[in-house]
Amino acid sequence: MRRIAAIVIHNLRLVAADRTALIWLLAMPVAFTFFTGLVFRGGGGGASPEDVTYYVTVMNLDTGPRGAELIDAVEADGRIGVTREEPVRDGLDRDRIRQMVEEGDRSSALIVPPGFSDSLAAGRQVLLEFVRNPERLNPHKTREAIDMVVSRMNVSESAGILAVEARTELRGKPTPELADALAEKARTFADSSWDPPPVTVAVETLGRREETKAVVMGFAHSSPAMALMFVLLNGLMMSTALVEERRERTLRRLFTTPARRGEIIVANLAWRFLIGIAQLLFLVLLGALVFGVDWGETPLGLAAIGVTYVAAVAGLSVLIGSLTRNSRQAESLSLLLALSMCALGGLWWPLEITPRGYQLVGHLVPTGWAMDAMHDIVGRGYGLAEVATGALALAGFAAVFTAAAVLSFRPE
Repeated sequence: MRRIAAIVIHNLRLVAADRTALIWLLAMPVAFTFFTGLVFRGGGGGASPEDVTYYVTVMNLDTGPRGAELIDAVEADGRIGVTREEPVRDGLDRDRIRQMVEEGDRSSALIVPPGFSDSLAAGRQVLLEFVRNPERLNPHKTREAIDMVVSRMNVSESAGILAVEARTELRGKPTPELADALAEKARTFADSSWDPPPVTVAVETLGRREETKAVVMGFAHSSPAMALMFVLLNGLMMSTALVEERRERTLRRLFTTPARRGEIIVANLAWRFLIGIAQLLFLVLLGALVFGVDWGETPLGLAAIGVTYVAAVAGLSVLIGSLTRNSRQAESLSLLLALSMCALGGLWWPLEITPRGYQLVGHLVPTGWAMDAMHDIVGRGYGLAEVATGALALAGFAAVFTAAAVLSFRPE
């Protein structure tokens, strides 16, 4: 144990004396967290998912005026964006729209059926078709906005029918032209009564929204994402230390001392692990104290994810240092792997806004599991039990990387 501690302390002193390393360990993550946090929260205001603009694809198969009025009302509502698709353009039709939503190309779609206007004019019930993909950027907001517009349309239609019925009871059945005019005036009056609406609801969320799967944005995303990114980037770049020790024959001389091979390997894993844990702890405290990130009521879930993630990074760092021949190879491979894992694992953008296939690929690397768990901890208040699967997956990555590093470790 003394020999392991001596090797660890020696390497920690070397890192502490390297000003460039300290800048990348401490200063750069702070700057990136700040700027990406502003980007993900839209430059100001709240950092909640409500700042995101949600979109719905609409297809109007109705040839009358009421279908167009419905879509115009949805767009005028202002809470969601509308992407209009014509059935004849690019071969798009109802089945194609449904397929696009199912495959994740669109998050949700509203289809106005044929004969919509005629059914309303005849007083018949008509069904709108709303399809959504729950794996895409939260389509519940689009459904809420559409429900509100449909509710208003139902009220205005009922007002038009009641106006005609009242005229019939009082003065006899009106002519078709008069009936249409009465219904239109009643609908216009009903529509105007919503601006402003007579009754509104003030919504306040108390406690954590454990049931929601809304996308985590703002500093609640950037703080854990940049922490994971720089722990990974700096951890993998430390693979060059092992390459340099082989080049300078420091490692060969170390093998001639009483230190066993296993102790040398453990020491190389340990000092990388300790630096990663220290950096992660610093960035977690920074997120809490400076950026107002809520890391949860209990630290156990966060600790489990942090320890297993850093262990995986340490194992991969030693593995890269064992397999590469020179520092340039180690740096290139480390940078390539780190940036690829960041992009695939949802550190640069939430995986929730990506197609299903992208999400599946993102969970082939440790960053995908770690970022999912961070979102669950920070954005949804989950504890150790809820993030245990992610911790086990990261422990699996750590075991595989460490085993491969042990097998490939060589003094020269």
